[in-house]
Amino acid sequence: MCKIHFLCKFVDYLGNTIKLTFSGYLINQRMDFLRFLFSKKFLTHFLIAIGITFVLIWITLQSLAWYTKHNDYIIVPDFRGLYFTDVRSASDNINYQFNVIDSIFDPDKPRGSILSQDPFPGAKVKKNRMVYLTVTSMVPEKTAMPELRDLTLRQAQSMLESAGLKIGRLSYIKSFDEDAVQNQFYKGRMIKAGTELDKGSVINLTVGMGAKAMIDSLRVDSLGE
Repeated sequence: MCKIHFLCKFVDYLGNTIKLTFSGYLINQRMDFLRFLFSKKFLTHFLIAIGITFVLIWITLQSLAWYTKHNDYIIVPDFRGLYFTDVRSASDNINYQFNVIDSIFDPDKPRGSILSQDPFPGAKVKKNRMVYLTVTSMVPEKTAMPELRDLTLRQAQSMLESAGLKIGRLSYIKSFDEDAVQNQFYKGRMIKAGTELDKGSVINLTVGMGAKAMIDSLRVDSLGE
């Protein structure tokens, strides 16, 4: 029993010794690491590394600004109302590229002129920016002549506008159908429904005077006789 008791004490002593030794080693290592962190050599190299990092970041930003031409802008002029062929060939517009995205017929605008643009006038863009244009069509769109006879003048006008046509001269004739369309004319000739016309064409109409107007007209004729 004494031998076993002695052996246990020896194992405990040996374990405590190892623990103390290992703890001391760790403490020494930590102290050495802290002394190294606050050493002049480490601080010098650390400051040099920070300086090099800032220099590299500055060079990278300057390179990106040069490559992307940061703050190098031009002002988009107003191309609306100008002819597309003139805008495309003008030497003042060499810093732009043009792309016609739509063509719309407008009888009130010169054919081939620019109706709208993107970017808008006054916008700041970089050189060689693509400008998207909508121009008036060189060839007018076609539309079918609607049937207007026996419709009221208001209905006839609405149908003409829907078809892209314009109402022209109104001639009132003797008819009991007051304010009703009697005939439709294009360039002096009667035109049938379904005839293909250019959008924006002008249609002249004859309209009924109505019963009261016809009676008044007959009275005037009778007094004249």
